[in-house]
Amino acid sequence: MSKLRLAASVLSFLYVLPLVSCSLISETGPRKGNIEDPSTEFTLIHVKSKADIPTGINSYGMGQIPPASKGDPYSDKVRSRDVLAFVISDLSEESPFYSKGLPYKFGPLEVPSDGRIEIPYVGSIQVIDQLLSQVAADLGEKIKVVSSTARVSVIRPDRLPRTANVIGEVKQPGPVPLERSKITSIDLLSAAGGPKDAEHLFSYNLRRNGKDYAFDYLGFRHKPFMIEEGDLLTVISETSNRFHLMGAINKPLTVPFPVPSPTLADALGAATGLDERRSDPSGIFVFHKGNPDYVYTFDLKDPTT
Repeated sequence: MSKLRLAASVLSFLYVLPLVSCSLISETGPRKGNIEDPSTEFTLIHVKSKADIPTGINSYGMGQIPPASKGDPYSDKVRSRDVLAFVISDLSEESPFYSKGLPYKFGPLEVPSDGRIEIPYVGSIQVIDQLLSQVAADLGEKIKVVSSTARVSVIRPDRLPRTANVIGEVKQPGPVPLERSKITSIDLLSAAGGPKDAEHLFSYNLRRNGKDYAFDYLGFRHKPFMIEEGDLLTVISETSNRFHLMGAINKPLTVPFPVPSPTLADALGAATGLDERRSDPSGIFVFHKGNPDYVYTFDLKDPTT
């Protein structure tokens, strides 16, 4: 390993690269004259074996699970703005609910914020935080004062669902109804159609109560957590999971990582290989911008490499 210097023109290109990005340059890339320019210092590593290849440059699994705040958003209990309908059956002709063999229906109506509903001939009943069966039982007890033969049932034809939201690089962004118990972060992402491309090309941010919790793809997948009402999941393109290819190759371009931790072979394959007319396979340069900055050189003509 030796300390060498690269031209400032090369540095200006590398400076914009994130830590995990790399650039392949062959033939038209840096020559010894460029490398010996004293303007900028890099660490040059001639790769002769696997021992020379860096490890741990691209690690995954990052993510902090947000603490529970509101609990499970789903419940069968009645809540404000639910729509309820009351059905009272009574065969007694003396009953005010008698309707010639047909059920007496009251509603549908929206539950007000105070949870109190006025039932004709009966009075007020409280419905919030009650199961439908509990509401029916409560009304059944109160209605006995009016008619001992009346039978009551309560239905909920509609309710305003509690939701979480997914935005960003997903196939179906927007609100996701939380219509069952114990919906996880993975369920939420799936309900939005999943990310637009391979999951490792994105980062995942969950906002809860004004605080953000960031995940990479592996952290998000391996650390599922319960979703709460009002959660906001943002899927963002991970720009560091790209590499830049240039020089004597068939198709210079910027390429998303084909796999979470691509190899040199993956990079060359993505670039459709070397241009045999112009390339020198003994001069493959891989740049890693970081602290410190490294240049790895490969000689593909050397069988041991």
